[in-house]
Amino acid sequence: MIEQNPKYAAPKSPAGGRDAATFVKAYWLPFVLVIVAIIFIATNTADATFNIGWVSITQPLWLLLTVTVLVGFVIGWFVGRRTRK
Repeated sequence: MIEQNPKYAAPKSPAGGRDAATFVKAYWLPFVLVIVAIIFIATNTADATFNIGWVSITQPLWLLLTVTVLVGFVIGWFVGRRTRK
């Protein structure tokens, strides 16, 4: 890794040293996955039956997929917070 001389370091932006291009370069895959998930959810509008044990719920498939994505996001967020310590 190349070390920068602090005397000639690039100026930092007011947003904590990251500009929009750097942010997009670092997180392009999550952006693509979110767009694909939104398209997938929007195109699945039929009804689906969801069974948990003895309870059977019929609801639109897009709602079930949205809840599943949100639960996955929350689980991933908690796991990510736990491993950063």
